[in-house]
This record gives sequence, structure tokens and C-alpha cells, in this order.
Amino acid sequence: MSWKISLFAALTHALVAFATGKRGLGWPSDNFFDPDIFVSSQVTFLFNWGVENPPLNTEFPYWVTQWGSGGIEQLSNVVSTVNPPVLLTFNEPDNPGQANISPTEAANLWKQYIQPLAQPGRKLIAPAVTNGVAAGTGTSWLDEFFAACEGCHFDGVAGHWYGGWMDDFQEFIESLKKYNKPIYLTEFGFSWDADASVDSFTEFLPLAMDYLDNEDAVVAYAFFGAFHSGTAKDMITAQGTLTAVGELYVSS
Repeated sequence: MSWKISLFAALTHALVAFATGKRGLGWPSDNFFDPDIFVSSQVTFLFNWGVENPPLNTEFPYWVTQWGSGGIEQLSNVVSTVNPPVLLTFNEPDNPGQANISPTEAANLWKQYIQPLAQPGRKLIAPAVTNGVAAGTGTSWLDEFFAACEGCHFDGVAGHWYGGWMDDFQEFIESLKKYNKPIYLTEFGFSWDADASVDSFTEFLPLAMDYLDNEDAVVAYAFFGAFHSGTAKDMITAQGTLTAVGELYVSS
């Protein structure tokens, strides 16, 4: 290894080690680009919606996710191997198209498999609900979950938001404050419209990040777009460099 490569690696490690921002990367397990293109003072963690090993050679701390009920019996083995600083749980249990777990079942699984993994230096985060407002979705799902998980310990609450209005975005964050726990916004995005322009994302993202960076209740957040899919929300180009949206995400 040349001294130039060694120096670059050392600088990258230092940037991540001393980063203080709240931003993170939701990194699909089939994304083979280099996560370290996001190294900055603002980006401080990486997760991939599962318990798979993190991308090779990344400097970012890796957060394990127990996506649903499948494979949860092996979670303790994964956690003992990876030793993540944060354990995220149940991806959109209130969404039939995602984890789709009832509050009672989730509470029982938490007591049996997740609560025993608590230890100093590791944060256990409640299931990540959608910003749905119908009965049994969003915070109403969380209300039932917390009621069923009496005596359980949580280090934070998590949520996902998708929409088209900043007012609605802020209202969702406000709705999570009632639990008096640090908020982890592990997915958010502006519009699911396939025809949305890059400009709509570059206009929305600075507003959203300014709000989240200055909202003390929010301790971590991840914009949904740390990949290349050929759409306006992408933060990575087909060549593995940052798009205009990606450049905004790493900026101060």
C-alpha cells in the first residue's frame, strides 16, 4: 500500500470518527458502490434494513436492523458478532407490504429476542412506523405496541415519512415527541411520483435537513436515496459518484 493510499485512508477514518452530524445512509445490500463517497462531517452511520454484513471497508459505524419476524432467532448471534452501537427493529410493522406485524406480536418478539440484547453502549430502537394516519398505522400502532410491551426498555422511537409538504413532515416529527424518546427518522423522502424532478428534491432536502439538524428531539435521520435507481431522488450516479442530491446531503 502506498503512502498516499494510507494517508487517504487515515484521513477518511478521522473524518468519520470526528463527524458530529445526524445524517445516515440507508444502504441496500445489493448496492456495490463505495459508501465512503459520503464521508463528511455530517454523515455518521450506515444501515441496510437487515442483519447482512456491512459493505466492505466502509468507515461508517454499522447499525443492524431486525427487519421483520423472520430469522429473529438468529439475531443474538448476529449482534454478538457485529456488536452494533444501535439496533433498529421491525421495518414498517404497520404496513401490509413491509414487516406487517401486529403490536402484540411485536411486543412479544421484543420481550423474547430484543430486550435481552440490551447492554451499555448499545441503543435499542422501537419499530419504525409509517406516517400513516389511519387506525392501526403510524403512532396509533406505536401506542398499542408500547401498551403491550409493558416493562420493555427503549432508547428511541423510529419513523418513516413520505409526502409532499413540509408542514406534514414537521407534524409527523411532532407526533413522535409524545413518547419522550430520541427520534430516529430512518427513512424520509419527498413524493413517490416517478416524474418528480431533481429540482423538487434539491429544493425540499435543504429545508428538511435544516429543520432536522435544528430539532433537538431528532438524533438521527436518513434520506431514502443512498443508491442509484435512475430516478430524481438518487444520491449516487451510475458511475458511483454523488449526484446533486447527494452533494447536498453531505454539505454542511
